[in-house]
Amino acid sequence: MTGRTNWKRIEQRRLLRRRGVEDAKAKTPVFEPPKQPRRMSKAELREQAEAAFRAWRAGQTKDK
Repeated sequence: MTGRTNWKRIEQRRLLRRRGVEDAKAKTPVFEPPKQPRRMSKAELREQAEAAFRAWRAGQTKDK
């Protein structure tokens, strides 16, 4: 093998392969990695908690 080895490119390809993504030359299919769920804001969490509490409270009054 003649010429210099591009270690940076080799490292980059190894990292991509580890993540499940590969470039077109290696013929590995490229796919989207699973997206992380978006973090909810404090207001959204508060609304969700209030809705859950109201649903729970409505169930408490129906049982009696």
